[in-house]
Amino acid sequence: MDPESYGLDKTAVDICNSLMPILDIEPKLIREGFKSLYETQKKHISKTEQYQLTKENGDRLMDVHFFYPKGYENNSSDHKYPVIFYIHGGGFMVDGIKKLPREISDRTNSVLIYPDYGLIPEEKYPLGINQCHQLFVDIMNGNFNPFNDLNIDSISIIGESSGGNYALALPLKLVLSKSPLLMKISKVLVYYPITDSNFESPSYNRFAEKFYLTKEGMKWCWNHYTNNDSERDEITCCPLKATIDQLKDFPETMVMTAETDVLSSEGEEFGLKLSKANVKVSVIRILKTIHGFVSLDQTNDGIACRVGMDVSMNFLNNISNDSVINENNNKNLLKLI
Repeated sequence: MDPESYGLDKTAVDICNSLMPILDIEPKLIREGFKSLYETQKKHISKTEQYQLTKENGDRLMDVHFFYPKGYENNSSDHKYPVIFYIHGGGFMVDGIKKLPREISDRTNSVLIYPDYGLIPEEKYPLGINQCHQLFVDIMNGNFNPFNDLNIDSISIIGESSGGNYALALPLKLVLSKSPLLMKISKVLVYYPITDSNFESPSYNRFAEKFYLTKEGMKWCWNHYTNNDSERDEITCCPLKATIDQLKDFPETMVMTAETDVLSSEGEEFGLKLSKANVKVSVIRILKTIHGFVSLDQTNDGIACRVGMDVSMNFLNNISNDSVINENNNKNLLKLI
């Protein structure tokens, strides 16, 4: 079926129809292409600090960006902000789009910490997730607070797409190490996350082509991300392979998927697995939209993006979503899984 048959709006259809195959393009050229296409919004208060990675995690300085909410300049110098640890998407290969973290910071009145983790093919699994883990641990232990304005009593983790993979893998690394820091994570929010390397799921087969993110494109990303197939059995690579016992202490989570996305089945399956482990979880599918609908500049003003953002920001802000879900105009856009 074509994108039009799923009721996608014109912007989403245009994005689907403008697809170019990435299989024969150098990753650096793909990165530049995404940067020039999507990085249009620049207005936001942010700071950048360099962070030293250990020898085993790359032995280099990593840029860490700090996004501040509106009104930051008016607060006293000793004001402490809630913290969101945000992990960008981009198929493990492309730097993230800054539109989403900017809005999240504003709407939660939080400092959003955004690491520029290593990208494929230069830095393969497990470097990226290990870099995020190292930074997270140092922040939570009070060893990296360069502007002395972070309230680390609790922290939320957010990720989208491949960043969603890392946002799920990070708590699992804490599970594996039996770290007490796991209990300091208040919430996890993931948008259309990568949770597995199974390319025969229902959504992979239904939306394999023509819907922005393709099956062949994801195979390409996975082949560049892992060094061998056996790594894909590790739960920090494919979080869906975590056992119920490994998930039982997972933080409260929201999983948001897009209807016409190859990743929707695996994201929803992970959410349902959390439910089986008695974790407090919400799994919400946004209908009539594509992968990246809350991330892309082009889809920012569309109803799917606005509804998705309202629901997910209510989750972070501890506000009931009943009114959003029951709104007549939204009933054809939301499906609770």
